[in-house]
Amino acid sequence: MGHEIGLILMSVLESLFQLGLLLVLASVMGWCLDSLPFWLAGRSVGTVRFRLLQTARFWRSLVQVPLGGRPALALTAGVLTLVCLPAVTTGSVLSSLADPLVIGLVVLLGRGFLGPGLVPGEAARLVPAVLLLCLTEALIALAAPGTDGLSGLCAMLHIEPEPGLEGALAACALALGIACPPLRSDDVTQMLSGLRDRHEREAARSIADVLNCGWLLLLGDLALPVSVGLAQGGVQGWWLGLLALGGRLALTVAVAVGLRLMAQERSARLTALFAGVALLLALAGRFGT
Repeated sequence: MGHEIGLILMSVLESLFQLGLLLVLASVMGWCLDSLPFWLAGRSVGTVRFRLLQTARFWRSLVQVPLGGRPALALTAGVLTLVCLPAVTTGSVLSSLADPLVIGLVVLLGRGFLGPGLVPGEAARLVPAVLLLCLTEALIALAAPGTDGLSGLCAMLHIEPEPGLEGALAACALALGIACPPLRSDDVTQMLSGLRDRHEREAARSIADVLNCGWLLLLGDLALPVSVGLAQGGVQGWWLGLLALGGRLALTVAVAVGLRLMAQERSARLTALFAGVALLLALAGRFGT
């Protein structure tokens, strides 16, 4: 009994640490997504310190004046995503709830609640993302039936590697990143065009960072599921999982920035190409064994 309580407490502590770490990284990733394209083009950009201070002001103000309405729903969606997804290891307390389709829909709904309006054409762009999430769910059910969400999938692939499934998931993640890239700063500005209050606009930008972090973490988990550490890996496995988390997020940010620089975001042709590759790899892996 005492051992079980200890395991539960460790899972809760890991979840809290994961949430705190990802909330900090969300600001850094948001700065990278907004500033790296300009920096690579030789233009001056603001420092990441300013972004972190802005986020700190948001969380301090949130303690004093809680959010309400649509922004509160968007923040809830983002925080729930960061808590549920396996980040460092598969041992976080809610990682068994990290179903790719459900988590993906939660993030997309959160994006819809971010501001009083949507980016023009955003609703139509979400349709391919939902279809790709359904495809991802179907491929997992086909190649790894009975797995318990992303956490169970990561654990299974550690024990029984499935190159076909891993390649298919990576292709799905890339297709999702192309069809539904992280929100740009300009996108958030358009969504907030009806807001005049400066504090509300800054809060919405911080919430957008959280949602972008959750979306990229989902894509990273799909692309590299074996990089997530096992809950039974001990201290060494935890540290390796932490390092792998940093590498996974850095890779997803680099791919997102690269797609933006190459003007390949929301490319229907590339989305269909990688969706087809995912299907072929999954079928080849399924029937080749």
